[in-house]
Amino acid sequence: AHMLLIFVQSGALEGGAAQCSALRGGAAAGLVSSPAAQHAFRPAGRSAVRLQEWAARPAWESADMPTYDYRNQTFPVILAGMRRCREDRGAIPALLEQLVERDFFSYFPVNLITPCMYFPSGDAGCEMATCEIRAARERDIPPAVIARDREEYNFLIDGWVSKDMPSDFTEYFDLRESASRNTGYNGQRVWRFIHTNLCFQKRLQQEEMGWKRDFNRLVSGMHAVVDCEIIEDIGLSEEGRCEYRRRLRDEPGSILNLYYAYMLTLSAIREVSKGPSFESCAYLGDASIPPLMRALTSDDLLASDSVQSAAASLRAHASSPDFAVWKLRLRTRHLKLIMGCVECNVCKVHGTVLVIGLASTLQVLLGDDGSRDATQPAEERPDPLKLDRVSLGSLVATAAKLSRACATVERFREFDGEDLSQAYFGAPRPHADPS
Repeated sequence: AHMLLIFVQSGALEGGAAQCSALRGGAAAGLVSSPAAQHAFRPAGRSAVRLQEWAARPAWESADMPTYDYRNQTFPVILAGMRRCREDRGAIPALLEQLVERDFFSYFPVNLITPCMYFPSGDAGCEMATCEIRAARERDIPPAVIARDREEYNFLIDGWVSKDMPSDFTEYFDLRESASRNTGYNGQRVWRFIHTNLCFQKRLQQEEMGWKRDFNRLVSGMHAVVDCEIIEDIGLSEEGRCEYRRRLRDEPGSILNLYYAYMLTLSAIREVSKGPSFESCAYLGDASIPPLMRALTSDDLLASDSVQSAAASLRAHASSPDFAVWKLRLRTRHLKLIMGCVECNVCKVHGTVLVIGLASTLQVLLGDDGSRDATQPAEERPDPLKLDRVSLGSLVATAAKLSRACATVERFREFDGEDLSQAYFGAPRPHADPS
């Protein structure tokens, strides 16, 4: 369409749609047959006004931002899990922090020059030094990491997510050296696109649409992680308090959905431990990792009914006759691709890891292709527990991010003077959802 507009403005297509016959049969044929296109192919002198009408901004640019405070049957389940996580943080945060200090869980390949394919970009880039991130030097990257990632390039065409493969355009980043922080970058347009286009909007009130609400909750939890990383960098100050209230406390469902995402990642990590290759995994020769993983996956919190109930609810919703797993997979793939529209490099790297981690969570809990078809022979079913290095690394790194975010919320709740003995319910709603 952009190419056709250029031709119209130059007068190259003056004389109407007949000169475009060579383009018929594809997308251009649909454009030519539409009223807007027919007007556009008039002589260039008359095209200016019509082109302005054709280039109207899409509705999502000004649409109201949705909220994800669903007070349905799943609400008390999440609330109970949140209480348990708050009361019994135990050794999990420390174990996750020890794991993400290992090479296996800290080096990630990301292509920073991936273009934005969803809306025009380039006019809102972050030009501040805080947005930049330094790629790892090749001599510092363990050869075993690169070798492993180069070997693991098999994927499902409609799988949950695709990673950036090692290439001339892909660089490795060490998250230990480049922590996520408050860069000052304004990513509102990207978030608006995610919440209004990738999150589900229709039939959310219906009971059988629980799987749609679950996905929306997960994206809300992802957004809350980013908000927590920003306010943590700001610190316990009046500015931090203001941002905590605006981004989290007064955003319906935000904190509860953060804990929901945390519980799902913990459940996925525990599920991975049931895989046939868990005990035999050498983690690229790092002998310190297996004891930490065993301690993490055997922690009482991961096995508690309160935490596992979140995953059980997700699976129950996925068993609905109306469940369309391809719609979930399509959205997680687009979540990964939308990172190309993020014009802050440090944000893009951490966002990529976060998306892959959450997509891996869904892959583990719902199945490699999401079907969990019990009628399919076991030898023909993909094993969702066989994650590649980047997926497993992202899963653990995402759990660590969520753990830190939950700790940030509790610190700011106390700083804000809230009664920490009470469960968090979020901003009041005018009415409860019927489903």
